[in-house]
Amino acid sequence: MRILSIGYPLPNMAIDNYNPLTAPSYCDYDALIIDPASITRAGKDLAEEGTEFEAFDGRPVINAPTTASAVSANDQFRRRTDETRRLLESGGLVVVLARPDAVQGGILGFEGLDRYHWLPAPGGLSWGPPYLKPAEGTTVRIAGAEEHPFVAVLREHRQAAGYRAVFDDRQAEVRRAGHVLATGGAGIPISIEFPVLGGRVLFLPVIADNPFANRTELAQSLVDACVRHAGSDFGAQEPYWVRAQALPGLEQVEAELEEAQSAAADAASRETAIRERHDTLARHRRLLWEDGQVFSGAVAEALRLLGFAVEHTPGEPLSLEHEGVRAFVELESAREQVVEWPYVRLQRRLEEHLLQKSESLKGIVVANGYREKDPEQREEEFSTPLRVACENYRYSLVSTRTLFELVKRTLAGVDEAQMLAFRRRLIQGAGLLTQETFLGEAPEESASTGPIF
Repeated sequence: MRILSIGYPLPNMAIDNYNPLTAPSYCDYDALIIDPASITRAGKDLAEEGTEFEAFDGRPVINAPTTASAVSANDQFRRRTDETRRLLESGGLVVVLARPDAVQGGILGFEGLDRYHWLPAPGGLSWGPPYLKPAEGTTVRIAGAEEHPFVAVLREHRQAAGYRAVFDDRQAEVRRAGHVLATGGAGIPISIEFPVLGGRVLFLPVIADNPFANRTELAQSLVDACVRHAGSDFGAQEPYWVRAQALPGLEQVEAELEEAQSAAADAASRETAIRERHDTLARHRRLLWEDGQVFSGAVAEALRLLGFAVEHTPGEPLSLEHEGVRAFVELESAREQVVEWPYVRLQRRLEEHLLQKSESLKGIVVANGYREKDPEQREEEFSTPLRVACENYRYSLVSTRTLFELVKRTLAGVDEAQMLAFRRRLIQGAGLLTQETFLGEAPEESASTGPIF
């Protein structure tokens, strides 16, 4: 069994110790032990203290967009969500030292970095109030069945344990999904296990919180518990002669087992192929709510689907080309209304290119206002100065809601003539382009001019 410990050093040959920024992929392991405080601590060390971190592949971790030679802290933190999900889907175990949720600012692209963003939760639950609450105490009372592997860990190390968070068992979701292993004072749960996806998430009170504590025995106890929890005997392998010992009916059952395993492998392969197709299509929804590099990638994918030749390097501005016309594309995804800043950035890029290359290019603004709202409930997404500026300078302005509708029609199978019309209207447009504009249903209007700001 392979075990990864994040932010909680455990000296044992079976455990690899890292922090959230330097660790390899979580899904490379069978079990994950993590102190969630290490997530905000690593973010603070990088953003505020200037501490240097090196990713597992040797690239420096920087508080900036990812490049060919360095990796963004934002990307490192965010990728742990998918890795943990895959670990759990494969039946893995995640052991969490329960701490209250907290947020660390200063990470470019991830201002809301919190301690539990990476950890999936059962339906209706979250790893924060009102379900997981701050607390402090040292009382540890065993409440789970003695045969549970981690009850032995709690019993053996209860003197070194102190809880920093508790679960509110008055919440129906906690009672329905959780299995309590230990309680603190007044019977409030401090250690609890949840089934999540195909695996288990198990919260323990913090044990041996002092960094100078001798954790050797604790590490071995955790290794033993993880192995027993997985239902395997660590290091045990049956002798070569065992299979030669005949048992009535066993040979037939073994043949049935092989057939079932083969069918399961075929089903898993089919699921993988279907999931890839699903994820490829579902990614287009990111146009409506994402931000940062993920949003930029979603726009690039959508434009490629429409038939544009797109140049997109993560961390760099986006550009496209169609029928010999090249355009710079400026992007913006905002929680509120999109104001004039994407226009300002676009104008600066175009003027700089004109001065350096003596080439005048087309300008396109793709923006997403009120991204956290249901698209049907959004107000006017663009400010008047932004719309007027794009009309004056003949920049195309398009919302990602409109772009999403074009993607839907493309996936539904519009003909090439209609696709060509979509591309030409975007590359030749001026001002706000609506869905009706792309479908040829809006009357042609001359671009208005007048004060911009």
